[in-house]
Amino acid sequence: MILGILTGISFADDDYVGFLTRLRTTPDEFFMLMRNSWATRGWAILGGDHTSSKARFYDSLSQMQMALSRGDIDEMILPDFVAEYLMKVNKSYTPCCMSNSGTMSLCFGFMKGSSNLRDRWNYALRSMRDDYTLAGMFQKYVKNFPQDESYDYIYGINRRKQRAQDRIKFERFPNAETVKVAVTGDLPPVDFVDEAGFPAGYSTAVLAEIGRRLRVNINVIQVEAGSRTAALVSGKADVVFWYEASKMEEWNLDAGDDVILSEPYLEWQTFMHLRFDED
Repeated sequence: MILGILTGISFADDDYVGFLTRLRTTPDEFFMLMRNSWATRGWAILGGDHTSSKARFYDSLSQMQMALSRGDIDEMILPDFVAEYLMKVNKSYTPCCMSNSGTMSLCFGFMKGSSNLRDRWNYALRSMRDDYTLAGMFQKYVKNFPQDESYDYIYGINRRKQRAQDRIKFERFPNAETVKVAVTGDLPPVDFVDEAGFPAGYSTAVLAEIGRRLRVNINVIQVEAGSRTAALVSGKADVVFWYEASKMEEWNLDAGDDVILSEPYLEWQTFMHLRFDED
Protein backbone atom coordinates (compact mmCIF):
# COMPACT_ATOMS: atom_id res chain seq x y z
CA MET A 1 0.00 0.00 0.00
CA ILE A 2 2.81 2.36 0.87
CA LEU A 3 4.52 1.71 -2.45
CA GLY A 4 1.31 2.59 -4.28
CA ILE A 5 1.22 5.90 -2.45
CA LEU A 6 4.90 6.56 -3.00
CA THR A 7 4.96 6.09 -6.74
CA GLY A 8 2.54 8.93 -7.35
CA ILE A 9 4.58 11.68 -5.70
CA SER A 10 6.79 14.10 -7.59
CA PHE A 11 9.98 15.76 -6.43
CA ALA A 12 10.11 18.46 -9.09
CA ASP A 13 10.23 21.31 -6.59
CA ASP A 14 12.76 19.79 -4.17
CA ASP A 15 15.56 22.09 -3.07
CA TYR A 16 16.96 20.69 0.19
CA VAL A 17 16.91 17.41 2.04
CA GLY A 18 17.94 16.93 5.66
CA PHE A 19 20.12 14.31 7.35
CA LEU A 20 21.40 13.80 10.86
CA THR A 21 25.01 14.97 11.02
CA ARG A 22 27.68 12.57 9.82
CA LEU A 23 30.88 13.67 11.50
CA ARG A 24 33.51 13.15 8.79
CA THR A 25 31.95 14.54 5.64
CA THR A 26 29.95 17.47 4.30
CA PRO A 27 26.21 17.29 3.61
CA ASP A 28 26.57 17.44 -0.17
CA GLU A 29 29.42 14.90 -0.25
CA PHE A 30 27.35 12.50 1.81
CA PHE A 31 24.26 13.05 -0.32
CA MET A 32 26.29 12.43 -3.49
CA LEU A 33 27.45 9.08 -2.11
CA MET A 34 23.85 8.19 -1.35
CA ARG A 35 22.63 9.13 -4.82
CA ASN A 36 25.47 7.18 -6.43
CA SER A 37 24.59 4.17 -4.32
CA TRP A 38 20.93 4.37 -5.35
CA ALA A 39 21.96 4.43 -9.03
CA THR A 40 24.50 1.61 -8.63
CA ARG A 41 21.98 -0.64 -6.91
CA GLY A 42 19.29 0.01 -9.49
CA TRP A 43 16.89 1.65 -7.05
CA ALA A 44 14.92 4.41 -8.72
CA ILE A 45 13.93 7.15 -6.30
CA LEU A 46 10.25 6.42 -6.31
CA GLY A 47 8.44 9.48 -7.61
CA GLY A 48 11.32 11.46 -9.14
CA ASP A 49 15.02 12.20 -8.94
CA HIS A 50 17.19 14.28 -6.59
CA THR A 51 19.94 15.30 -8.99
CA SER A 52 19.42 19.01 -8.32
CA SER A 53 18.71 18.75 -4.60
CA LYS A 54 21.13 19.94 -1.92
CA ALA A 55 21.58 18.54 1.56
CA ARG A 56 21.79 19.96 5.06
CA PHE A 57 23.04 18.32 8.26
CA TYR A 58 21.34 18.73 11.64
CA ASP A 59 22.94 17.93 14.98
CA SER A 60 19.70 16.55 16.42
CA LEU A 61 16.45 15.09 15.19
CA SER A 62 14.47 17.88 16.84
CA GLN A 63 16.47 20.51 14.93
CA MET A 64 15.76 18.71 11.66
CA GLN A 65 12.06 18.40 12.47
CA MET A 66 11.88 22.14 13.14
CA ALA A 67 13.68 22.84 9.87
CA LEU A 68 11.10 20.75 8.02
CA SER A 69 8.23 22.57 9.73
CA ARG A 70 9.75 25.96 8.78
CA GLY A 71 10.26 24.90 5.17
CA ASP A 72 14.06 25.09 5.36
CA ILE A 73 14.14 21.56 3.96
CA ASP A 74 11.60 19.69 1.87
CA GLU A 75 12.15 16.26 3.37
CA MET A 76 14.03 14.33 6.03
CA ILE A 77 15.92 11.19 4.99
CA LEU A 78 16.06 8.71 7.87
CA PRO A 79 16.55 5.01 8.53
CA ASP A 80 13.22 3.30 7.92
CA PHE A 81 12.76 2.35 11.58
CA VAL A 82 13.05 6.01 12.63
CA ALA A 83 10.69 7.21 9.90
CA GLU A 84 8.11 4.56 10.79
CA TYR A 85 8.27 5.65 14.44
CA LEU A 86 7.78 9.32 13.56
CA MET A 87 4.80 8.57 11.35
CA LYS A 88 3.12 6.67 14.16
CA VAL A 89 3.49 9.46 16.70
CA ASN A 90 2.91 12.37 14.29
CA LYS A 91 0.25 11.91 11.65
CA SER A 92 1.46 15.02 9.81
CA TYR A 93 4.45 13.10 8.42
CA THR A 94 4.00 11.20 5.19
CA PRO A 95 6.46 9.01 3.21
CA CYS A 96 7.37 10.42 -0.17
CA CYS A 97 9.84 7.77 -1.30
CA MET A 98 12.19 5.02 -0.16
CA SER A 99 15.79 4.30 -1.13
CA ASN A 100 18.23 1.46 -0.63
CA SER A 101 21.86 2.19 0.18
CA GLY A 102 23.18 -1.28 0.98
CA THR A 103 23.65 -2.71 4.44
CA MET A 104 24.09 0.00 7.06
CA SER A 105 25.01 -0.72 10.68
CA LEU A 106 24.81 0.87 14.09
CA CYS A 107 27.81 0.24 16.34
CA PHE A 108 28.99 1.44 19.74
CA GLY A 109 31.88 3.90 19.64
CA PHE A 110 34.98 4.06 21.90
CA MET A 111 38.17 6.09 21.96
CA LYS A 112 41.06 4.32 20.21
CA GLY A 113 42.85 3.69 23.53
CA SER A 114 39.84 1.80 24.89
CA SER A 115 40.21 -1.42 22.91
CA ASN A 116 39.93 -3.52 26.09
CA LEU A 117 36.53 -2.03 26.89
CA ARG A 118 35.49 -2.41 23.25
CA ASP A 119 36.50 -6.09 23.28
CA ARG A 120 34.51 -6.75 26.45
CA TRP A 121 31.52 -4.95 24.91
CA ASN A 122 31.81 -7.17 21.84
CA TYR A 123 31.84 -10.25 24.07
CA ALA A 124 28.56 -9.16 25.65
CA LEU A 125 27.02 -8.33 22.26
CA ARG A 126 28.02 -11.73 20.83
CA SER A 127 26.49 -13.56 23.78
CA MET A 128 23.30 -11.51 23.44
CA ARG A 129 23.19 -12.32 19.74
CA ASP A 130 23.89 -16.03 20.28
CA ASP A 131 21.10 -16.51 22.83
CA TYR A 132 18.68 -14.30 20.82
CA THR A 133 18.40 -11.68 23.58
CA LEU A 134 19.34 -8.92 21.13
CA ALA A 135 16.81 -10.11 18.56
CA GLY A 136 14.12 -10.29 21.22
CA MET A 137 14.80 -6.74 22.36
CA PHE A 138 14.68 -5.48 18.77
CA GLN A 139 11.38 -7.27 18.21
CA LYS A 140 9.86 -5.88 21.42
CA TYR A 141 11.07 -2.30 21.37
CA VAL A 142 11.36 -1.61 17.63
CA LYS A 143 9.42 -3.99 15.39
CA ASN A 144 6.42 -4.63 17.64
CA PHE A 145 5.09 -1.12 17.82
CA PRO A 146 1.56 -1.52 19.26
CA GLN A 147 -1.25 0.72 18.12
CA ASP A 148 -3.18 0.21 21.36
CA GLU A 149 -2.65 1.49 24.89
CA SER A 150 0.39 -0.76 25.44
CA TYR A 151 2.28 1.66 23.18
CA ASP A 152 2.47 4.02 26.16
CA TYR A 153 3.74 1.23 28.36
CA ILE A 154 6.67 0.45 26.08
CA TYR A 155 7.73 3.98 25.17
CA GLY A 156 7.23 5.76 28.47
CA ILE A 157 4.85 8.49 27.35
CA ASN A 158 1.93 7.47 29.55
CA ARG A 159 1.04 9.00 32.92
CA ARG A 160 4.08 10.27 34.82
CA LYS A 161 3.61 7.89 37.76
CA GLN A 162 3.21 4.83 35.53
CA ARG A 163 6.13 5.92 33.37
CA ALA A 164 8.45 6.05 36.36
CA GLN A 165 7.27 2.64 37.50
CA ASP A 166 7.80 0.98 34.12
CA ARG A 167 11.15 2.58 33.22
CA ILE A 168 13.98 0.09 32.66
CA LYS A 169 16.27 -0.01 35.68
CA PHE A 170 20.01 -0.60 35.62
CA GLU A 171 21.42 -3.18 38.01
CA ARG A 172 24.08 -1.79 40.35
CA PHE A 173 27.20 -3.72 41.40
CA PRO A 174 29.06 -2.57 44.57
CA ASN A 175 32.68 -1.53 43.96
CA ALA A 176 32.38 -2.27 40.23
CA GLU A 177 33.64 -0.20 37.31
CA THR A 178 31.36 2.61 36.12
CA VAL A 179 30.97 3.14 32.37
CA LYS A 180 29.45 6.39 31.07
CA VAL A 181 27.41 5.83 27.91
CA ALA A 182 26.18 8.69 25.72
CA VAL A 183 22.77 8.36 24.08
CA THR A 184 21.20 10.94 21.79
CA GLY A 185 17.49 10.25 21.52
CA ASP A 186 17.92 11.09 17.83
CA LEU A 187 17.18 7.62 16.42
CA PRO A 188 13.87 6.66 18.03
CA PRO A 189 12.75 4.07 18.87
CA VAL A 190 16.27 2.56 18.85
CA ASP A 191 18.00 5.43 20.65
CA PHE A 192 15.04 6.89 22.49
CA VAL A 193 14.53 9.55 25.18
CA ASP A 194 11.03 9.92 26.61
CA GLU A 195 9.06 13.14 27.07
CA ALA A 196 10.43 13.56 30.60
CA GLY A 197 14.01 13.41 29.31
CA PHE A 198 14.79 9.87 30.42
CA PRO A 199 16.43 7.29 28.11
CA ALA A 200 13.96 4.46 27.45
CA GLY A 201 13.14 1.55 25.16
CA TYR A 202 15.66 -0.38 23.08
CA SER A 203 18.80 1.56 24.02
CA THR A 204 18.24 1.23 27.75
CA ALA A 205 17.27 -2.44 27.47
CA VAL A 206 20.47 -3.23 25.56
CA LEU A 207 22.67 -1.19 27.90
CA ALA A 208 21.11 -2.66 31.03
CA GLU A 209 21.77 -6.17 29.73
CA ILE A 210 25.37 -5.36 28.75
CA GLY A 211 25.94 -3.94 32.23
CA ARG A 212 24.50 -7.08 33.79
CA ARG A 213 26.63 -9.44 31.69
CA LEU A 214 29.84 -7.50 32.20
CA ARG A 215 28.98 -6.65 35.82
CA VAL A 216 29.68 -2.96 35.33
CA ASN A 217 27.61 0.03 36.42
CA ILE A 218 26.14 1.92 33.45
CA ASN A 219 25.60 5.66 33.77
CA VAL A 220 23.63 7.10 30.84
CA ILE A 221 24.12 10.69 29.67
CA GLN A 222 22.40 12.48 26.79
CA VAL A 223 24.19 14.35 23.99
CA GLU A 224 23.13 15.53 20.54
CA ALA A 225 24.06 13.40 17.54
CA GLY A 226 26.50 16.08 16.37
CA SER A 227 28.33 16.01 19.74
CA ARG A 228 29.00 12.28 19.99
CA THR A 229 32.74 12.37 19.32
CA ALA A 230 33.18 15.51 21.42
CA ALA A 231 31.66 13.60 24.35
CA LEU A 232 34.28 10.86 23.94
CA VAL A 233 37.23 13.20 23.44
CA SER A 234 36.31 15.33 26.46
CA GLY A 235 35.88 12.30 28.71
CA LYS A 236 32.22 13.09 29.25
CA ALA A 237 31.45 9.62 27.91
CA ASP A 238 33.39 6.35 27.74
CA VAL A 239 31.06 4.87 25.12
CA VAL A 240 28.70 6.35 22.53
CA PHE A 241 25.57 4.32 21.90
CA TRP A 242 25.63 4.68 18.13
CA TYR A 243 27.81 5.45 15.18
CA GLU A 244 26.68 4.67 11.66
CA ALA A 245 28.89 2.40 9.57
CA SER A 246 28.67 0.55 6.27
CA LYS A 247 30.28 -2.46 4.68
CA MET A 248 31.28 -0.12 1.88
CA GLU A 249 34.49 1.51 3.14
CA GLU A 250 33.82 4.91 1.64
CA TRP A 251 30.59 5.12 3.64
CA ASN A 252 32.25 4.93 7.06
CA LEU A 253 31.99 8.70 7.34
CA ASP A 254 30.65 9.04 10.86
CA ALA A 255 33.35 7.92 13.32
CA GLY A 256 36.66 9.79 13.30
CA ASP A 257 40.17 8.31 13.23
CA ASP A 258 40.33 8.41 17.04
CA VAL A 259 37.17 6.34 17.40
CA ILE A 260 36.98 2.55 17.28
CA LEU A 261 33.71 0.72 16.75
CA SER A 262 32.12 -2.36 18.24
CA GLU A 263 30.59 -5.12 16.20
CA PRO A 264 27.17 -4.07 14.81
CA TYR A 265 24.13 -4.45 17.03
CA LEU A 266 21.60 -3.40 14.36
CA GLU A 267 21.58 -3.46 10.56
CA TRP A 268 19.20 -2.05 7.95
CA GLN A 269 19.15 -1.26 4.22
CA THR A 270 16.26 1.10 3.57
CA PHE A 271 16.04 4.85 4.09
CA MET A 272 12.63 6.51 4.09
CA HIS A 273 12.03 10.10 2.97
CA LEU A 274 9.46 12.03 5.02
CA ARG A 275 7.54 15.20 4.21
CA PHE A 276 4.68 17.01 5.83
CA ASP A 277 1.30 15.92 4.56
CA GLU A 278 0.05 18.93 2.62
CA ASP A 279 -3.54 17.94 3.35
